[in-house]
Amino acid sequence: MSQKPAPPAVHIRPERGAGVLNPLEIWKFRRLLRQMISRNFQTRVASSPMSLVWGFIRPGIMTLAFLFLRNVSGADFGTSVPYGLHIFTGLCLWFLFQDTAVQVAGSVATDSALSQKVYFPKVLSPIAMVLSRWIDLAVISAAVAIVQFAMGVPFSLHIVYLAPAMVTLLLLAFGLGVLFAGLMIYHPDYRKILETILYLGLFLSPVLFSKEILPTTVQEYYLVNPMVGILSAVRGAMFEPELIDFFAWLVAAGISVALSLAGLIVLSKAARNSAEKI
Repeated sequence: MSQKPAPPAVHIRPERGAGVLNPLEIWKFRRLLRQMISRNFQTRVASSPMSLVWGFIRPGIMTLAFLFLRNVSGADFGTSVPYGLHIFTGLCLWFLFQDTAVQVAGSVATDSALSQKVYFPKVLSPIAMVLSRWIDLAVISAAVAIVQFAMGVPFSLHIVYLAPAMVTLLLLAFGLGVLFAGLMIYHPDYRKILETILYLGLFLSPVLFSKEILPTTVQEYYLVNPMVGILSAVRGAMFEPELIDFFAWLVAAGISVALSLAGLIVLSKAARNSAEKI
């Protein structure tokens, strides 16, 4: 009596790179990416309708507080536009950057339950989180434009640079967030480090003051902070008196790209190691 052939062996291994560094695989799951973007947007709007206006209400409240302190102290922060408009713009952009980076960092953990049921490239979670913030960009831009018009500041002819400047801002948030998304796979306490970095960054970036008040030698090294070039690009694109520092913007774009690549590598390695442990 002949024996039945043995069934073929099936080897289960973790996906190579956890699907993080494979653009073709990301394209393969493009429909899922669109669904995740829609889910993120609908979840924010449905669970917290105030989230869309909170992007400029919180900076508006802080702007009033800093205006009071500036008027009391009489300090000169070297701004070429009204100080209220300068810090309102900076705070709106900073909080958008901060919130996006934190949400990107936590996106992989948020979708961990789904990833345990079906396979998809883990980088889809950070990408979907960033792309779902387009409405925030529109709302914040409109709010800044209204304040700008109310203060009588003319619009710049360089307004065409506003969109790429905003893209640079989101790319920086993505790079920083995805880096810590990978680190948080190793240990969740890295989130506290990220929050501390962002808290200190608010006061180390030209959000509340102009970089022109700093000594010339300091300004040269100050460009290692990518928010210097990004804030310069956004303000210069919107306000006529402001000038875009294209070199600083180029440095910021380079740092954002490098940070994104480094973050993807860290996330890829962390996701692979996590899959091997499972």
